[in-house]
Amino acid sequence: MATKSTKKVDLKTIKQSTKKVNDFIIDTTQLVVDETLDRTAAWQMVAEKAIKGGFKLAETQADITFKALETLKKQWIKGQKNFRQRTSN
Repeated sequence: MATKSTKKVDLKTIKQSTKKVNDFIIDTTQLVVDETLDRTAAWQMVAEKAIKGGFKLAETQADITFKALETLKKQWIKGQKNFRQRTSN
């Protein structure tokens, strides 16, 4: 018959191992949180610049659109005057 070997487990060893694992997990979690905060801050700056640039672009496009409409209005009025002058003779 085969004999069963029993392995003796020391409570002190288990506590030390558990403490090491716990410390590793805490350190890793802290690193992940710190890196996440750093990356988020960087992306916030990028997003802020993009939003400001987007507003600036929208403002420029609105100015161009209104200037084009004003020019079109002036041309329309001038065209009407010219048409009336040519048709009234």
